[in-house]
Amino acid sequence: MNFEAVTIDVGEDAVAVLTLNRPDQLNTFSTTLAMEFDAALRVLDGDDRVRVIILRGAGRVFCAGIDLNEFPDKTEHEYQEWTERMERPLATMMGISKPVIAQVHGVAVANGAGVVAAADLAIAADTARFGLTAINVGLNCIGPVVPVSRSVGRKKALELLFFGDLVSAERAEEIGLINRVVPEDQLGPPAKRGG
Repeated sequence: MNFEAVTIDVGEDAVAVLTLNRPDQLNTFSTTLAMEFDAALRVLDGDDRVRVIILRGAGRVFCAGIDLNEFPDKTEHEYQEWTERMERPLATMMGISKPVIAQVHGVAVANGAGVVAAADLAIAADTARFGLTAINVGLNCIGPVVPVSRSVGRKKALELLFFGDLVSAERAEEIGLINRVVPEDQLGPPAKRGG
């Protein structure tokens, strides 16, 4: 299967690297990225060569949420379908049998924070920042708050949702959103375009 908004690299070590590949758009979820991300997770889950999936973002950030260029001019029904499409990869990730490890650099906000929370494990550069920031543009991170609340608990999740603040990697580790913080140079280089 050919992808353009995500890339897959299956190594000889049974590790697959799945990269969100829209670096010029800060790896925001477009319809194409959401559909390809969901399909790639399913493909890797069914691949006997793969035992673990490393999830990365191409370019300078992990994922800056949803591409708001797709937001305007939809009917209520179209908004519901579109929102469900954007959130489907998070549910898929939580349901597959292969462990997913998010490797986070830059920012992981809105849907990006949801992706981090939906992963089984998350390791972040000490310079990474996290947040449910949609409220800052008059929207709501109602989809991503579900996996985030499973990681950090209801009260912390609602605090992130209602305030829209960015938190440091250290704070994200303290509240349980991520597992470990490492110096940026030990995280590994950010994925380049095309994997």
